Amino acid sequence: MKTLKSFNKILLTFSLVFGFFTSLAFGLELNQIQSTMEQNIQKTLAILQKNATNNPQDSKAENAQIEQIAREIFAMFDSIFDYKLMAQLSLSQNYKTLTKEQQDQYNQAFEQNLKRSFTDKLRLYKDEEMQVVGGEQTKNNRYNLKTSMVLDGKLNYIIFKFYDSKGDWRIYDVDILGISVVQTYRSQFNDILTNADFQTLLAKLQSEIHFESPKQ
Repeated sequence: MKTLKSFNKILLTFSLVFGFFTSLAFGLELNQIQSTMEQNIQKTLAILQKNATNNPQDSKAENAQIEQIAREIFAMFDSIFDYKLMAQLSLSQNYKTLTKEQQDQYNQAFEQNLKRSFTDKLRLYKDEEMQVVGGEQTKNNRYNLKTSMVLDGKLNYIIFKFYDSKGDWRIYDVDILGISVVQTYRSQFNDILTNADFQTLLAKLQSEIHFESPKQ
């Protein structure tokens, strides 16, 4: 239970730092990964820290501020995350059973759902910090970037997993406390598809996209 609680808190802070963004058709060169991620992490934290002290008086203004912060963060990472591949891996073998139209609908809903899920958590940011520890090329086409985060006085690690897409390196998964984000979503999707069909899964993803103000 303690590990799950820590995982959720780190996932929250990770989400605040990276948001999960729309993917473009290019990534990073191998020798750019560490320096670019270091720069973007620090820029993101600066944005969050600056806005953490600005508390709008009403929920409409707060939502507008959060949306603006999210757009600034998303702009820095649009080309780094491969959300189409993440969507495909999260659905596993079930992805191949979809028609082209269903795949397009699912890819879009998956991406938007992730963006909304993480954007919603921006209001909970405090003063968490993240630092890049170093990277390792585990295979010719795989590279892991290890980062550290101090949360509740304890040092934790997050590993960003990159793959080589024809010379452009992009993130396809993230490990938090040794738990894969893709595997977590895959487990959730499998649970839904065990008892329902694809349209039910798609409807659930789409229903969670819209912004909701926090309950008082």
